Amino acid sequence: MASIKKRKSTFSVIYWYLDNAGERKQKWDTLETKKEAKQRKAFVEYYQEKYGYVIVPLEEQFARQIDESKKELDSTDEDITLCDFLKIFVNLYGTSKWSPSTFSSKVGTIENYINPLIGDWKLNEITTKKLSAYYNDLLSVSEVPRANRKATGRCVQPANIKKIHDIIRCALNQAIRWEYIDTNKRNPASLATLPKVPKVKRKVWSVDTFREAIQQSDDDLLTICMHLAFSCSMRIGEITGLTWEDVIIDEQSIATNNARVIINKELSRVNAQAMQKLKEKDIIKIFPTQKPHCTTRLVLKTPKTETSNRTVWLPKTVAELLVQYQKDQKELQEFLGDAYNNYNLVIALENGNPVESRIVRDRFQKLCEQNGYEKVVFHSLRHLSTGYKLKMTNGDVKSVQGDTGHAEAEMVTDVYSEIIDEDRRYNAQKMDEQFYSTLNHDSEMQPQNEEVQPENNGLSDSDMELLQLLKSLTPEMKAMLLKQSASK
Repeated sequence: MASIKKRKSTFSVIYWYLDNAGERKQKWDTLETKKEAKQRKAFVEYYQEKYGYVIVPLEEQFARQIDESKKELDSTDEDITLCDFLKIFVNLYGTSKWSPSTFSSKVGTIENYINPLIGDWKLNEITTKKLSAYYNDLLSVSEVPRANRKATGRCVQPANIKKIHDIIRCALNQAIRWEYIDTNKRNPASLATLPKVPKVKRKVWSVDTFREAIQQSDDDLLTICMHLAFSCSMRIGEITGLTWEDVIIDEQSIATNNARVIINKELSRVNAQAMQKLKEKDIIKIFPTQKPHCTTRLVLKTPKTETSNRTVWLPKTVAELLVQYQKDQKELQEFLGDAYNNYNLVIALENGNPVESRIVRDRFQKLCEQNGYEKVVFHSLRHLSTGYKLKMTNGDVKSVQGDTGHAEAEMVTDVYSEIIDEDRRYNAQKMDEQFYSTLNHDSEMQPQNEEVQPENNGLSDSDMELLQLLKSLTPEMKAMLLKQSASK
Protein backbone atom coordinates (compact mmCIF):
# COMPACT_ATOMS: atom_id res chain seq x y z
CA MET A 1 0.00 0.00 0.00
CA ALA A 2 1.15 3.53 -0.77
CA SER A 3 1.20 6.26 1.88
CA ILE A 4 1.18 10.06 1.94
CA LYS A 5 3.64 12.20 3.89
CA LYS A 6 3.55 15.99 4.18
CA ARG A 7 6.90 17.72 3.53
CA LYS A 8 6.70 21.43 4.33
CA SER A 9 4.35 22.82 1.65
CA THR A 10 4.26 19.70 -0.54
CA PHE A 11 3.03 16.11 -0.19
CA SER A 12 4.89 12.92 -1.07
CA VAL A 13 3.37 9.60 -2.12
CA ILE A 14 5.61 6.78 -0.89
CA TYR A 15 5.48 3.24 -2.25
CA TRP A 16 7.71 0.20 -2.75
CA TYR A 17 8.80 -1.49 -5.98
CA LEU A 18 11.19 -4.22 -7.13
CA ASP A 19 14.12 -3.27 -9.36
CA ASN A 20 15.60 -5.37 -12.18
CA ALA A 21 17.68 -7.34 -9.66
CA GLY A 22 14.59 -8.14 -7.62
CA GLU A 23 15.59 -5.88 -4.74
CA ARG A 24 12.89 -4.01 -2.83
CA LYS A 25 13.24 -0.22 -3.10
CA GLN A 26 11.23 2.83 -2.12
CA LYS A 27 9.90 5.55 -4.43
CA TRP A 28 8.82 9.07 -3.43
CA ASP A 29 6.57 11.09 -5.75
CA THR A 30 6.13 14.75 -4.79
CA LEU A 31 2.83 16.57 -5.41
CA GLU A 32 1.75 20.15 -4.75
CA THR A 33 -1.57 19.51 -2.99
CA LYS A 34 -3.06 16.82 -0.77
CA LYS A 35 -5.79 16.13 -3.34
CA GLU A 36 -3.23 15.45 -6.03
CA ALA A 37 -1.33 13.23 -3.60
CA LYS A 38 -4.47 11.24 -2.83
CA GLN A 39 -5.17 10.87 -6.54
CA ARG A 40 -1.61 9.66 -7.12
CA LYS A 41 -1.81 7.24 -4.18
CA ALA A 42 -5.01 5.71 -5.55
CA PHE A 43 -3.48 5.31 -9.01
CA VAL A 44 -0.27 3.76 -7.61
CA GLU A 45 -2.30 1.15 -5.71
CA TYR A 46 -4.49 0.45 -8.74
CA TYR A 47 -1.48 0.09 -11.06
CA GLN A 48 0.52 -2.18 -8.73
CA GLU A 49 -2.49 -4.39 -8.04
CA LYS A 50 -2.76 -4.92 -11.78
CA TYR A 51 0.88 -5.08 -12.86
CA GLY A 52 2.80 -6.03 -9.71
CA TYR A 53 5.44 -4.20 -7.69
CA VAL A 54 6.92 -2.03 -10.43
CA ILE A 55 7.64 1.67 -10.81
CA VAL A 56 4.32 3.37 -11.54
CA PRO A 57 4.31 5.73 -14.54
CA LEU A 58 2.71 9.16 -14.42
CA GLU A 59 -1.05 9.27 -14.82
CA GLU A 60 -0.69 11.38 -17.97
CA GLN A 61 0.46 8.25 -19.75
CA PHE A 62 -2.80 6.57 -18.78
CA ALA A 63 -5.22 9.45 -19.38
CA ARG A 64 -8.12 7.25 -20.48
CA GLN A 65 -7.98 5.06 -17.39
CA ILE A 66 -7.76 7.96 -14.99
CA ASP A 67 -10.20 10.51 -16.44
CA GLU A 68 -13.19 9.33 -14.48
CA SER A 69 -11.29 9.11 -11.20
CA LYS A 70 -10.38 12.83 -11.39
CA LYS A 71 -13.93 13.53 -10.27
CA GLU A 72 -12.62 13.73 -6.70
CA LEU A 73 -10.65 16.88 -7.49
CA ASP A 74 -13.93 18.76 -8.05
CA SER A 75 -15.14 18.38 -4.47
CA THR A 76 -13.71 18.58 -0.99
CA ASP A 77 -13.37 15.50 1.19
CA GLU A 78 -16.25 16.68 3.37
CA ASP A 79 -18.63 17.10 0.44
CA ILE A 80 -17.99 13.94 -1.58
CA THR A 81 -21.08 11.77 -1.84
CA LEU A 82 -21.35 8.01 -1.94
CA CYS A 83 -22.39 8.24 -5.60
CA ASP A 84 -19.26 10.24 -6.54
CA PHE A 85 -16.99 7.96 -4.56
CA LEU A 86 -18.47 4.81 -6.12
CA LYS A 87 -17.48 6.13 -9.57
CA ILE A 88 -13.88 6.39 -8.37
CA PHE A 89 -14.16 3.00 -6.65
CA VAL A 90 -15.46 1.26 -9.77
CA ASN A 91 -12.86 2.90 -12.01
CA LEU A 92 -9.87 2.09 -9.79
CA TYR A 93 -10.83 -0.99 -7.82
CA GLY A 94 -13.45 -2.60 -10.04
CA THR A 95 -11.40 -2.50 -13.23
CA SER A 96 -8.50 -4.11 -11.39
CA LYS A 97 -10.30 -6.79 -9.37
CA TRP A 98 -13.51 -7.77 -11.17
CA SER A 99 -14.09 -10.00 -14.18
CA PRO A 100 -16.27 -8.61 -17.01
CA SER A 101 -19.39 -10.47 -15.84
CA THR A 102 -18.81 -9.44 -12.22
CA PHE A 103 -18.12 -5.87 -13.32
CA SER A 104 -21.41 -5.51 -15.23
CA SER A 105 -23.36 -7.18 -12.42
CA LYS A 106 -21.97 -4.95 -9.67
CA VAL A 107 -22.27 -1.77 -11.74
CA GLY A 108 -25.89 -2.69 -12.45
CA THR A 109 -26.52 -3.17 -8.73
CA ILE A 110 -24.97 0.21 -7.94
CA GLU A 111 -27.05 1.98 -10.60
CA ASN A 112 -30.31 0.23 -9.67
CA TYR A 113 -30.28 0.04 -5.87
CA ILE A 114 -27.52 2.20 -4.36
CA ASN A 115 -27.21 5.47 -6.26
CA PRO A 116 -30.98 6.16 -6.62
CA LEU A 117 -31.64 5.53 -2.91
CA ILE A 118 -28.56 6.58 -0.93
CA GLY A 119 -26.18 7.97 -3.57
CA ASP A 120 -26.55 11.52 -2.20
CA TRP A 121 -25.39 10.51 1.30
CA LYS A 122 -22.19 12.26 2.33
CA LEU A 123 -19.43 9.67 2.63
CA ASN A 124 -18.33 10.89 6.07
CA GLU A 125 -21.91 10.88 7.38
CA ILE A 126 -22.66 7.21 6.67
CA THR A 127 -23.36 5.32 9.91
CA THR A 128 -24.11 1.73 10.84
CA LYS A 129 -27.61 2.72 11.94
CA LYS A 130 -28.41 4.45 8.64
CA LEU A 131 -27.15 1.48 6.63
CA SER A 132 -29.20 -0.95 8.74
CA ALA A 133 -32.34 1.10 8.09
CA TYR A 134 -31.53 1.23 4.36
CA TYR A 135 -31.15 -2.56 4.15
CA ASN A 136 -34.48 -3.00 5.91
CA ASP A 137 -36.20 -0.49 3.58
CA LEU A 138 -34.93 -2.41 0.55
CA LEU A 139 -37.34 -5.22 1.43
CA SER A 140 -40.18 -3.00 0.16
CA VAL A 141 -38.38 -1.83 -3.02
CA SER A 142 -39.47 -3.48 -6.28
CA GLU A 143 -36.86 -5.53 -8.10
CA VAL A 144 -35.46 -3.98 -11.26
CA PRO A 145 -35.98 -6.51 -14.10
CA ARG A 146 -32.97 -7.75 -16.01
CA ALA A 147 -32.44 -6.67 -19.60
CA ASN A 148 -35.06 -8.14 -21.94
CA ARG A 149 -36.89 -9.69 -18.98
CA LYS A 150 -40.36 -8.98 -17.64
CA ALA A 151 -40.82 -7.49 -14.19
CA THR A 152 -41.35 -10.17 -11.55
CA GLY A 153 -43.47 -7.99 -9.26
CA ARG A 154 -41.33 -9.08 -6.32
CA CYS A 155 -39.48 -6.84 -3.91
CA VAL A 156 -35.74 -7.05 -3.36
CA GLN A 157 -34.92 -10.37 -1.72
CA PRO A 158 -32.66 -10.78 1.35
CA ALA A 159 -30.06 -12.64 -0.73
CA ASN A 160 -29.77 -9.66 -3.10
CA ILE A 161 -29.57 -7.26 -0.16
CA LYS A 162 -26.56 -9.27 1.02
CA LYS A 163 -24.91 -8.66 -2.40
CA ILE A 164 -25.68 -4.92 -2.16
CA HIS A 165 -24.17 -4.87 1.33
CA ASP A 166 -21.00 -6.62 0.09
CA ILE A 167 -20.45 -3.87 -2.50
CA ILE A 168 -20.96 -1.08 0.05
CA ARG A 169 -18.72 -2.75 2.64
CA CYS A 170 -15.93 -3.25 0.09
CA ALA A 171 -16.26 0.33 -1.19
CA LEU A 172 -16.09 1.79 2.32
CA ASN A 173 -13.04 -0.34 3.10
CA GLN A 174 -11.32 1.27 0.13
CA ALA A 175 -12.54 4.71 1.22
CA ILE A 176 -10.71 4.19 4.51
CA ARG A 177 -7.56 2.95 2.77
CA TRP A 178 -7.64 5.89 0.36
CA GLU A 179 -8.22 8.27 3.32
CA TYR A 180 -11.61 9.56 2.21
CA ILE A 181 -12.78 8.39 5.63
CA ASP A 182 -10.76 8.81 8.83
CA THR A 183 -8.42 5.81 8.96
CA ASN A 184 -9.06 5.49 12.70
CA LYS A 185 -12.77 4.88 12.13
CA ARG A 186 -14.38 1.49 11.79
CA ASN A 187 -16.12 0.64 8.52
CA PRO A 188 -19.78 1.52 9.28
CA ALA A 189 -20.97 -1.38 7.10
CA SER A 190 -19.08 -3.99 9.12
CA LEU A 191 -21.65 -4.12 11.94
CA ALA A 192 -24.80 -3.25 9.96
CA THR A 193 -27.84 -5.47 10.46
CA LEU A 194 -29.08 -7.32 7.39
CA PRO A 195 -32.38 -9.13 6.84
CA LYS A 196 -32.02 -12.84 7.52
CA VAL A 197 -31.44 -14.84 4.35
CA PRO A 198 -33.65 -17.96 4.41
CA LYS A 199 -31.73 -21.10 3.63
CA VAL A 200 -33.43 -22.92 0.78
CA LYS A 201 -32.40 -26.53 0.29
CA ARG A 202 -31.76 -27.31 -3.36
CA LYS A 203 -33.89 -30.10 -4.79
CA VAL A 204 -31.71 -32.97 -5.95
CA TRP A 205 -32.59 -36.19 -7.72
CA SER A 206 -31.75 -39.57 -6.28
CA VAL A 207 -29.07 -41.60 -8.05
CA ASP A 208 -31.77 -43.99 -9.28
CA THR A 209 -33.68 -41.12 -10.92
CA PHE A 210 -30.50 -39.89 -12.61
CA ARG A 211 -29.73 -43.40 -13.86
CA GLU A 212 -33.20 -43.66 -15.37
CA ALA A 213 -33.07 -40.14 -16.85
CA ILE A 214 -29.86 -40.67 -18.83
CA GLN A 215 -31.33 -43.89 -20.19
CA GLN A 216 -34.54 -42.13 -21.24
CA SER A 217 -32.79 -39.15 -22.87
CA ASP A 218 -32.66 -39.28 -26.67
CA ASP A 219 -30.82 -35.94 -26.92
CA ASP A 220 -27.11 -36.78 -27.37
CA LEU A 221 -25.95 -33.26 -26.54
CA LEU A 222 -27.97 -33.14 -23.31
CA THR A 223 -26.93 -36.67 -22.34
CA ILE A 224 -23.21 -35.96 -22.63
CA CYS A 225 -23.69 -32.75 -20.63
CA MET A 226 -25.47 -34.72 -17.89
CA HIS A 227 -22.67 -37.30 -17.80
CA LEU A 228 -20.01 -34.59 -17.47
CA ALA A 229 -21.94 -32.79 -14.73
CA PHE A 230 -22.32 -36.00 -12.72
CA SER A 231 -19.04 -37.83 -13.36
CA CYS A 232 -16.74 -34.75 -13.33
CA SER A 233 -18.73 -32.43 -11.03
CA MET A 234 -18.54 -29.72 -13.71
CA ARG A 235 -20.46 -26.45 -13.81
CA ILE A 236 -22.62 -25.78 -16.87
CA GLY A 237 -20.28 -23.00 -18.14
CA GLU A 238 -17.29 -25.34 -17.77
CA ILE A 239 -19.10 -28.04 -19.77
CA THR A 240 -20.14 -25.73 -22.62
CA GLY A 241 -16.66 -24.13 -22.66
CA LEU A 242 -14.79 -27.45 -22.89
CA THR A 243 -12.61 -27.84 -25.99
CA TRP A 244 -11.30 -31.08 -27.48
CA GLU A 245 -7.62 -30.34 -26.84
CA ASP A 246 -8.40 -30.52 -23.12
CA VAL A 247 -10.16 -33.91 -23.32
CA ILE A 248 -7.64 -36.77 -23.05
CA ILE A 249 -9.44 -39.86 -24.38
CA ASP A 250 -6.88 -41.73 -26.50
CA GLU A 251 -6.85 -45.53 -26.35
CA GLN A 252 -3.87 -45.77 -24.02
CA SER A 253 -5.32 -43.25 -21.55
CA ILE A 254 -8.60 -45.13 -21.42
CA ALA A 255 -6.87 -48.51 -21.07
CA THR A 256 -4.73 -47.25 -18.15
CA ASN A 257 -7.63 -45.41 -16.47
CA ASN A 258 -5.92 -42.09 -17.19
CA ALA A 259 -8.65 -40.54 -19.36
CA ARG A 260 -9.30 -37.03 -18.08
CA VAL A 261 -10.56 -33.53 -18.78
CA ILE A 262 -8.56 -30.36 -18.11
CA ILE A 263 -10.87 -27.60 -16.94
CA ASN A 264 -9.31 -24.18 -17.55
CA LYS A 265 -12.03 -22.03 -19.14
CA GLU A 266 -15.77 -21.49 -19.26
CA LEU A 267 -18.37 -20.18 -21.68
CA SER A 268 -20.14 -17.02 -20.57
CA ARG A 269 -22.18 -14.13 -21.93
CA VAL A 270 -20.74 -10.78 -20.87
CA ASN A 271 -21.60 -7.14 -21.33
CA ALA A 272 -19.68 -5.72 -24.31
CA GLN A 273 -19.19 -2.32 -22.66
CA ALA A 274 -17.80 -3.90 -19.47
CA MET A 275 -15.51 -6.13 -21.52
CA GLN A 276 -14.19 -3.10 -23.42
CA LYS A 277 -13.66 -1.09 -20.24
CA LEU A 278 -11.67 -3.94 -18.73
CA LYS A 279 -9.67 -4.27 -21.97
CA GLU A 280 -10.87 -7.85 -22.47
CA LYS A 281 -9.31 -9.00 -19.20
CA ASP A 282 -9.68 -12.77 -18.61
CA ILE A 283 -11.16 -13.19 -22.11
CA ILE A 284 -9.72 -16.07 -24.18
CA LYS A 285 -11.97 -15.87 -27.23
CA ILE A 286 -14.87 -13.68 -28.38
CA PHE A 287 -17.44 -15.43 -30.58
CA PRO A 288 -19.07 -13.55 -33.47
CA THR A 289 -22.37 -11.97 -32.55
CA GLN A 290 -25.49 -13.45 -34.15
CA LYS A 291 -27.54 -10.26 -33.91
CA PRO A 292 -26.69 -6.68 -34.96
CA HIS A 293 -26.44 -4.03 -32.24
CA CYS A 294 -26.13 -6.74 -29.58
CA THR A 295 -24.97 -5.31 -26.22
CA THR A 296 -23.51 -8.61 -25.01
CA ARG A 297 -20.97 -11.08 -26.35
CA LEU A 298 -20.54 -14.82 -25.92
CA VAL A 299 -16.96 -15.51 -24.83
CA LEU A 300 -14.58 -18.14 -23.56
CA LYS A 301 -12.97 -16.82 -20.40
CA THR A 302 -10.77 -17.98 -17.57
CA PRO A 303 -12.53 -19.46 -14.50
CA LYS A 304 -13.57 -17.15 -11.71
CA THR A 305 -11.20 -18.69 -9.12
CA GLU A 306 -7.78 -20.30 -9.28
CA THR A 307 -9.11 -23.54 -7.77
CA SER A 308 -11.55 -23.86 -10.67
CA ASN A 309 -8.54 -24.69 -12.86
CA ARG A 310 -8.29 -28.42 -12.34
CA THR A 311 -7.96 -31.87 -13.88
CA VAL A 312 -10.74 -34.42 -13.36
CA TRP A 313 -10.34 -38.08 -14.28
CA LEU A 314 -13.07 -39.71 -16.35
CA PRO A 315 -14.79 -43.01 -15.64
CA LYS A 316 -14.02 -45.42 -18.47
CA THR A 317 -17.67 -45.54 -19.61
CA VAL A 318 -17.90 -41.75 -19.90
CA ALA A 319 -14.56 -41.63 -21.76
CA GLU A 320 -15.87 -44.13 -24.31
CA LEU A 321 -19.08 -42.12 -24.71
CA LEU A 322 -16.96 -39.05 -25.47
CA VAL A 323 -14.97 -41.00 -28.07
CA GLN A 324 -18.19 -41.92 -29.90
CA TYR A 325 -19.55 -38.38 -29.49
CA GLN A 326 -16.40 -36.96 -31.08
CA LYS A 327 -16.68 -39.37 -34.03
CA ASP A 328 -20.30 -38.32 -34.63
CA GLN A 329 -19.31 -34.66 -34.45
CA LYS A 330 -16.50 -35.12 -37.00
CA GLU A 331 -18.88 -36.90 -39.39
CA LEU A 332 -21.31 -33.98 -39.14
CA GLN A 333 -18.45 -31.52 -39.70
CA GLU A 334 -17.34 -33.37 -42.85
CA PHE A 335 -20.91 -33.47 -44.13
CA LEU A 336 -21.52 -29.72 -43.64
CA GLY A 337 -18.07 -28.61 -44.79
CA ASP A 338 -17.69 -24.82 -44.74
CA ALA A 339 -21.16 -24.44 -43.24
CA TYR A 340 -19.77 -25.86 -39.98
CA ASN A 341 -18.13 -23.26 -37.71
CA ASN A 342 -15.32 -25.25 -36.16
CA TYR A 343 -14.39 -23.72 -32.80
CA ASN A 344 -13.15 -27.10 -31.49
CA LEU A 345 -15.89 -27.10 -28.85
CA VAL A 346 -16.96 -30.39 -27.30
CA ILE A 347 -20.51 -29.14 -26.79
CA ALA A 348 -21.60 -27.42 -29.99
CA LEU A 349 -24.75 -26.84 -32.03
CA GLU A 350 -25.31 -28.61 -35.35
CA ASN A 351 -23.45 -25.79 -37.14
CA GLY A 352 -20.56 -25.80 -34.66
CA ASN A 353 -21.60 -22.64 -32.81
CA PRO A 354 -21.28 -22.57 -29.01
CA VAL A 355 -24.16 -23.76 -26.84
CA GLU A 356 -25.37 -21.24 -24.28
CA SER A 357 -26.18 -22.56 -20.83
CA ARG A 358 -29.86 -21.62 -21.21
CA ILE A 359 -30.15 -24.07 -24.13
CA VAL A 360 -28.92 -26.95 -21.97
CA ARG A 361 -31.18 -25.88 -19.10
CA ASP A 362 -34.24 -25.69 -21.37
CA ARG A 363 -33.57 -29.15 -22.81
CA PHE A 364 -33.07 -30.53 -19.31
CA GLN A 365 -36.41 -29.10 -18.15
CA LYS A 366 -38.08 -30.61 -21.21
CA LEU A 367 -36.67 -34.02 -20.26
CA CYS A 368 -38.15 -33.65 -16.77
CA GLU A 369 -41.58 -32.70 -18.13
CA GLN A 370 -41.74 -35.46 -20.74
CA ASN A 371 -40.87 -38.21 -18.26
CA GLY A 372 -42.63 -36.88 -15.17
CA TYR A 373 -39.45 -36.44 -13.15
CA GLU A 374 -39.28 -34.02 -10.26
CA LYS A 375 -38.27 -30.64 -11.65
CA VAL A 376 -34.76 -29.74 -10.58
CA VAL A 377 -32.25 -27.32 -12.07
CA PHE A 378 -29.36 -28.63 -14.16
CA HIS A 379 -26.85 -27.43 -11.55
CA SER A 380 -28.36 -29.93 -9.09
CA LEU A 381 -26.56 -32.71 -11.01
CA ARG A 382 -23.27 -31.23 -9.79
CA HIS A 383 -24.73 -31.25 -6.29
CA LEU A 384 -25.77 -34.89 -6.74
CA SER A 385 -22.26 -35.70 -7.96
CA THR A 386 -20.69 -34.11 -4.89
CA GLY A 387 -22.94 -36.06 -2.53
CA TYR A 388 -22.42 -39.34 -4.37
CA LYS A 389 -18.63 -38.98 -4.33
CA LEU A 390 -18.63 -38.12 -0.63
CA LYS A 391 -20.53 -41.31 0.13
CA MET A 392 -18.37 -43.34 -2.23
CA THR A 393 -15.15 -42.07 -0.57
CA ASN A 394 -16.51 -42.27 3.00
CA GLY A 395 -16.29 -38.52 3.42
CA ASP A 396 -12.95 -37.74 1.76
CA VAL A 397 -13.67 -34.02 1.50
CA LYS A 398 -10.31 -32.99 0.00
CA SER A 399 -10.43 -35.42 -2.93
CA VAL A 400 -14.01 -34.42 -3.72
CA GLN A 401 -13.07 -30.73 -3.45
CA GLY A 402 -10.36 -31.39 -6.04
CA ASP A 403 -13.04 -32.60 -8.47
CA THR A 404 -15.57 -29.85 -7.77
CA GLY A 405 -13.06 -26.98 -7.84
CA HIS A 406 -14.63 -25.27 -4.82
CA ALA A 407 -12.42 -22.52 -3.42
CA GLU A 408 -13.46 -23.41 0.13
CA ALA A 409 -13.80 -26.91 1.61
CA GLU A 410 -16.81 -25.57 3.53
CA MET A 411 -18.84 -25.70 0.31
CA VAL A 412 -18.22 -29.45 0.17
CA THR A 413 -18.73 -30.05 3.89
CA ASP A 414 -22.14 -28.36 3.66
CA VAL A 415 -23.14 -31.12 1.25
CA TYR A 416 -21.49 -33.68 3.52
CA SER A 417 -23.56 -32.49 6.49
CA GLU A 418 -26.74 -33.04 4.45
CA ILE A 419 -25.61 -36.60 3.73
CA ILE A 420 -24.95 -37.21 7.43
CA ASP A 421 -28.41 -35.86 8.31
CA GLU A 422 -29.92 -38.14 5.68
CA ASP A 423 -28.13 -41.22 7.06
CA ARG A 424 -29.15 -40.40 10.63
CA ARG A 425 -32.68 -41.44 9.73
CA TYR A 426 -31.47 -45.01 9.70
CA ASN A 427 -30.01 -44.83 13.21
CA ALA A 428 -33.38 -45.42 14.87
CA GLN A 429 -34.02 -48.44 12.66
CA LYS A 430 -30.58 -49.91 13.41
CA MET A 431 -31.05 -49.33 17.15
CA ASP A 432 -34.42 -51.06 17.01
CA GLU A 433 -32.97 -54.05 15.16
CA GLN A 434 -29.81 -54.41 17.24
CA PHE A 435 -31.07 -53.50 20.72
CA TYR A 436 -34.78 -53.08 21.24
CA SER A 437 -35.78 -56.20 19.32
CA THR A 438 -33.89 -58.30 21.92
CA LEU A 439 -36.12 -56.97 24.68
CA ASN A 440 -38.88 -59.26 23.41
CA HIS A 441 -37.09 -62.24 25.00
CA ASP A 442 -38.24 -63.11 28.53
CA SER A 443 -34.71 -63.02 29.87
CA GLU A 444 -34.23 -59.47 28.59
CA MET A 445 -37.67 -58.30 29.73
CA GLN A 446 -36.83 -59.20 33.35
CA PRO A 447 -36.39 -56.02 35.48
CA GLN A 448 -32.75 -55.51 36.42
CA ASN A 449 -33.05 -55.89 40.26
CA GLU A 450 -35.90 -58.40 40.43
CA GLU A 451 -35.14 -61.91 41.69
CA VAL A 452 -35.76 -64.84 39.36
CA GLN A 453 -39.11 -66.55 39.93
CA PRO A 454 -38.67 -70.03 41.51
CA GLU A 455 -39.66 -73.06 39.52
CA ASN A 456 -42.97 -74.70 40.40
CA ASN A 457 -41.99 -78.13 41.79
CA GLY A 458 -45.54 -79.50 42.12
CA LEU A 459 -46.63 -76.83 44.62
CA SER A 460 -50.08 -75.30 44.49
CA ASP A 461 -50.64 -71.69 43.54
CA SER A 462 -51.35 -70.77 47.17
CA ASP A 463 -48.13 -72.47 48.30
CA MET A 464 -46.21 -70.57 45.62
CA GLU A 465 -47.73 -67.28 46.79
CA LEU A 466 -46.78 -68.10 50.38
CA LEU A 467 -43.24 -68.94 49.30
CA GLN A 468 -42.93 -65.61 47.51
CA LEU A 469 -44.26 -63.82 50.60
CA LEU A 470 -41.66 -65.51 52.80
CA LYS A 471 -38.91 -64.49 50.41
CA SER A 472 -40.02 -60.87 50.61
CA LEU A 473 -39.75 -60.74 54.45
CA THR A 474 -36.88 -58.90 56.10
CA PRO A 475 -34.21 -60.94 57.94
CA GLU A 476 -35.61 -59.76 61.29
CA MET A 477 -39.11 -60.89 60.40
CA LYS A 478 -37.80 -64.24 59.18
CA ALA A 479 -35.89 -64.78 62.51
CA MET A 480 -38.97 -63.89 64.56
CA LEU A 481 -41.14 -66.27 62.53
CA LEU A 482 -38.66 -69.14 62.99
CA LYS A 483 -38.47 -68.51 66.75
CA GLN A 484 -42.25 -68.61 67.05
CA SER A 485 -42.41 -71.82 65.00
CA ALA A 486 -39.77 -73.53 67.17
CA SER A 487 -41.56 -72.65 70.42
CA LYS A 488 -44.78 -74.33 69.31
